[in-house]
Amino acid sequence: MIGFIGVGNMGSAIMKGMLNSNTLQASDICIFDVDNVKIETLQKEYNVNSAKTLLELINTCRIIILAVKPNMCENVLNELRQHISNNQIVISIVAGWSTSKLRKVLENKGKVITVMPNTPAIVGAGVMALSKDHDLDSIELNEIKTLLKSNGLVVMVEEEKMAATTGISGTMPACVAMYIEALTDAGIANGLSRDFALQIAAQTVMGTAKMVLETKTHPAILKEQVCTPAGITIEAVVSLEEDGFRGTVIRSVNRCTQKCIEMLK
Repeated sequence: MIGFIGVGNMGSAIMKGMLNSNTLQASDICIFDVDNVKIETLQKEYNVNSAKTLLELINTCRIIILAVKPNMCENVLNELRQHISNNQIVISIVAGWSTSKLRKVLENKGKVITVMPNTPAIVGAGVMALSKDHDLDSIELNEIKTLLKSNGLVVMVEEEKMAATTGISGTMPACVAMYIEALTDAGIANGLSRDFALQIAAQTVMGTAKMVLETKTHPAILKEQVCTPAGITIEAVVSLEEDGFRGTVIRSVNRCTQKCIEMLK
């Protein structure tokens, strides 16, 4: 059985992705959270199992996904340390907690792997970045990869590059959502209905991303293919360049990465 300690936005997104893809059945999942409302809501919607105590979940589940807030992580790990067996796997998605830090608090009990997910996991289109610094054998690692593939792209990342990876895949869904929102507002300002503007904005972002991935064409070339001389598109590109669009994006990723590095200390 797979146990979720914490079913907030990210924990529940991963759980829902696994269920929506039929990778797991509701009977395969057990959840625990200090917020009873969250548990009741998920039980009502998905009919998953729940544990009344953290100890009950630990004793029930071979694989445990740790999805609590960073400031709660140490207390949870202290309880895990007292009861977990060396054969149990702990998948941590807690921001700011490196593999070595997790091992230290757990006193090397259990098998630890750190994963940085993102919210598109709920629709099977996320990025699941797994640290190469882990305690799993090859069979267990393949099992976890298969499990997480239901949430999207699974990549293996060096531990020292996890912060930079977080700066892009972990945080940028919020910024991409802001971009889609801005496109929608621009459509409304120019006479489109909100629903229609949102639909074509989201589809345009999704379609462009799919084109990059499937054609393996550099984004700069895709941009040039749309920009005809003295045309409409180049006006938009020039406006974004004048306002420092690319520099703003790069600085936002840099700030996210630095914040993550600070949290890992």
